[in-house]
Amino acid sequence: MATKAQTEGKVYLNIVDQWLDTLPAADSEDFRDFAEHTPSVIEIWVYSGILGYDGTFNDLSRWVKMKYRKLDRRGILNSEISALHSDIQELRMAITSGEIKGDNGAARLAALEKELRAHIETSERMNHSTDKRGMILSGADRVMREMTAIFKDDPQFAEPIENAINAIWSKLYSEM
Repeated sequence: MATKAQTEGKVYLNIVDQWLDTLPAADSEDFRDFAEHTPSVIEIWVYSGILGYDGTFNDLSRWVKMKYRKLDRRGILNSEISALHSDIQELRMAITSGEIKGDNGAARLAALEKELRAHIETSERMNHSTDKRGMILSGADRVMREMTAIFKDDPQFAEPIENAINAIWSKLYSEM
């Protein structure tokens, strides 16, 4: 992605910016807005495929990281899980050493353990839904790219296929 390309007097630092300049202004702006507000690089990749991006996933991923900082929800949740686990261990040691009364400590311990279980459940749900969603979108992307490649030279089918792909993308995205 660090390669420079020059087209019509412009110097591009990456293939994604070069590709975006080939799109109509409205599509380019819509894509940038989508990339800014969508946390999943996989969804951005699929949308870029719909718009005709034929660069690599790694180039697009690096471009997204460079242009739009994403919140690492998994990392935050995992650090909270680790902190809760540490707090539970410290509380157990304080109860055992007598620093905290048993009945008072037991209630605090139960609350922390409940919170830890909720965080773990949320993490598992997040991983499961992200993995499932990524698989569905990458499969759909592959099918759409193959259909486009098969019928790209046949003008009779090119437009209806493009319309069908856009409709499928909209339906998939609304269902996710």
